[in-house]
Amino acid sequence: MQDRDDWGSAPDLAPEHTETHSEAAVAAPPPPRTGPRTAPTPTPGGSSLPHRRNAERVGRFIPLKVLGQGGMGVVYAAYDPDLDRKVALKLLRVAGEGADLEAGRARLLREAQAMARISHPNVIPVFEAAVWDGQVYVAMELVDGGTLRDWQQAQPRSWREVLDKYLAAGRGLVAAHAAGLVHRDFKPANVLVGKDGRVFVTDFGLARAVGDVSPEDVVPVAETGLARPMSDPLTMSGVVMGTPAFMSPEQFRGDVVDARSDQFSFCAALYRALYGQRPFDPDQLSRAAEALKPKAPEEPGRTVSLQRPEPAKPASPIQEPPRDAKVPAWVRRAVMRGLSLSAEERFASIDGLLEALSQEQLLARRRRRLGLGVAMAGVVGVVGAGTWWSSRVCAGAEGLLADTWGPAARQRVSAAFSATGSPVAGELARRVGDALDAYAGAWARQHTQACEDTRVRQVQTEALLSQRVVCLERRHKDLRALVDALSGVDRAGVEKSLDAVYALPSPADCADVEALSGQQPRPADPERRAELERLEGQVSEVKALLDMSRYAPAREQARALEPKVLATGYLPLVAEVRFHLGWLQAVLGEKEQGAGLLERAVFDAEAGRADRLKVSALNKLLYVEGERKRFENASRWAQLGEATLQRVGGDAVLEGDLLVNEANLALMREQPEQARAFLEKASERLSKALPPGHPKRARVAFTLGRTLLELGAAAEAKPVLEEALRQTEAAVGPLHADVARRHLALSMVLRELKDFPAALEHARTLVDIQRKLLGNEHLAVAEALDEKGMSLLALKRYEEALKVYEEALAVKRRHLEEGDDDLQYSYDGVGQALLGLGRTREALEPLRRAVSFAGAQEDSLGESGFALAHALWTEGQAEEARAEAARAQAHFTASGRAAQAEEVRAWLDSLPKEEVTPPSPAQTKKTRRW
Repeated sequence: MQDRDDWGSAPDLAPEHTETHSEAAVAAPPPPRTGPRTAPTPTPGGSSLPHRRNAERVGRFIPLKVLGQGGMGVVYAAYDPDLDRKVALKLLRVAGEGADLEAGRARLLREAQAMARISHPNVIPVFEAAVWDGQVYVAMELVDGGTLRDWQQAQPRSWREVLDKYLAAGRGLVAAHAAGLVHRDFKPANVLVGKDGRVFVTDFGLARAVGDVSPEDVVPVAETGLARPMSDPLTMSGVVMGTPAFMSPEQFRGDVVDARSDQFSFCAALYRALYGQRPFDPDQLSRAAEALKPKAPEEPGRTVSLQRPEPAKPASPIQEPPRDAKVPAWVRRAVMRGLSLSAEERFASIDGLLEALSQEQLLARRRRRLGLGVAMAGVVGVVGAGTWWSSRVCAGAEGLLADTWGPAARQRVSAAFSATGSPVAGELARRVGDALDAYAGAWARQHTQACEDTRVRQVQTEALLSQRVVCLERRHKDLRALVDALSGVDRAGVEKSLDAVYALPSPADCADVEALSGQQPRPADPERRAELERLEGQVSEVKALLDMSRYAPAREQARALEPKVLATGYLPLVAEVRFHLGWLQAVLGEKEQGAGLLERAVFDAEAGRADRLKVSALNKLLYVEGERKRFENASRWAQLGEATLQRVGGDAVLEGDLLVNEANLALMREQPEQARAFLEKASERLSKALPPGHPKRARVAFTLGRTLLELGAAAEAKPVLEEALRQTEAAVGPLHADVARRHLALSMVLRELKDFPAALEHARTLVDIQRKLLGNEHLAVAEALDEKGMSLLALKRYEEALKVYEEALAVKRRHLEEGDDDLQYSYDGVGQALLGLGRTREALEPLRRAVSFAGAQEDSLGESGFALAHALWTEGQAEEARAEAARAQAHFTASGRAAQAEEVRAWLDSLPKEEVTPPSPAQTKKTRRW
């Protein structure tokens, strides 16, 4: 990722689409919401209780706020004063009158009856149901979280995470069926997921007791006695109840349903969550369901033709899952059986479905039980050997890294840092050491887990173990190459060291067995395989040099490696070396050649099925194409990156990187508002995926703050930049070039907000950091002094400002040619300070020098020129004063500073009438380049 740090330095699962069906008496599902929920399908609702003039209490409950509303009711967060707790309170959304009104009330009580009959950890608890002033209400547990649909859409989920949540919901359905109830409207919006991860099935408003009478046997609603038994049907004949996207064929037909209908709905929801697409089109399923409807029996006495053919069975509208989906075949088989059009072809009960979906867990459980059974049988010798073998067969992963990273290597790196003489060497050596300790620990845990999955838990094949170990060994090569580079670090490399550690590929990627299985197989020939492993180590060395910003030697090594790697035919490594070489050439100014290599790396990675590498190459490519002003190409590469991430199930860090460079692209196109949107989304993604204080999070916050300042939103930029400073100090300590950049940005923001004392404090810290890092004679120190001087001028502390600007000017003149535009700020500062002190004659010379820099910013030239005009006027040089003021007005106009241009015009108009007092430097606030 190219960070704009001087500027700086340079999918979710498919959403649940709204679906309707012509025969459905249901509302379309709303957009996802978060927060405490207990009712399904909420939409934004009003804040008053329905049909109530006095909304202070409902029974003993005190409504607090509306959480949502659906087709049947409104849900409130409420307070129970008797038990001192918050609850979710659902009231019937009353529509109609007479029998319709009574039917609605009866339906809500049915929901309460259904839910109250079930006591299970995965079913929402009902506390109380009653009628209050003609209004039916149900008090339930308030779940702090959202729906299962919200959970699915919040971030990318692995198939194991999805399956785990649905298994929990399935256990809630099992409990309902055991209590004699069929839910009839199971869907992700009717399942709640608490912030603690607990899962609750809710909204039994359409529930029917198993064996309910048919829809044709509707019992009229009684005029009194709302509490009807569960066996009383409330479904009107001919009305289909449920949600079309998840309804079973028998529900579309209006048949009597049993627990197998819930099984179909459950599998429809699970299919969408796993594969990101719906399993069927509701209209097609409706037609197929009607075609499968049993024919009415022949009338008595009617002659039956023995030749009448059986009607053809309709084609199934259930779609096969995508072939490239990273979901095990045994999961797919169970889901597709649960989606059988005929209820008889599904599992006999949802218990059978859950068992089929739990193969991985069951296998691990059997292995554990086997060990326990042997122990109980008293075979002590065998058990002792087995226990010892289980505990030792996968032990010792930490030792595999001992030669690469350990106390000796840490001491070697620390000594190399100290030898550079960098003032931050000790602090960064400690932080780098801690980060590498954590990386080595993560690597060892992944190695142990990979081994145990095959040798102990036996939930993984030997082939998969081999793939994971090969992946981890490559991470080992990356670690070894970086430690070697750190052991020979120079002073400039010390500053880049922590970023290089965080750029190491995560060992956790090696647990993605689906991605590993999809990649091009490694060569079977031992000699070719050994050559490939040797070249991988050399490519790791290129990456380490690149991450340490040692670009020239990295490029030469990559160029030498490219033909050797190409000869192996192993496309993932071909893509990787071209990826590094392309980026190195672009960084070193060969942008066209770099872009060409990056593009080839994208296609190599696609052919070799190295998806993460493909996205990384696309990320660099879109930035390089943006720098070449090929914006349309860059946008298409960004879209391809997004599509690839969506196909592989998402990766929050890669997505965050892509969003940052899409923001950089928007900034190149002078679209800061769009850049802001990308950066805000990137910040959200990375905050979930990376720990606080991670350098990448700090940089995104910094770039967002800078963008807000460019948009003129200084008040919004201030807290974002303050957070960037906190995170940067947490990552690299208080003495670092990145920390200096954060203080500079905050000084500028605070000057924009007229908080000059606070701006001065950040500017002073900026100067102190630069002095400690670079010494007193560095140009960066002079630039920091310029920033400090601006706040001093604004505070009218002219004596201090003069000293600061004179020092800055002296440092610059020792490094720069006399005509260098960077001198303009310091000459101007000296002149403005002298003008503020009333030493107008002395101010003339530096101010004349300040306006002589034709390449300086227009607004800076305007400020210097206006100050010079005042000095000239005071010294009696009226004609030259008018001329300088006119030029200043033109500079302000050219820079878009209309207010300042008008101020100069007004001053010029006033000259013949009265003498004008020169403005203070605080009134001529300067801006500067980033």
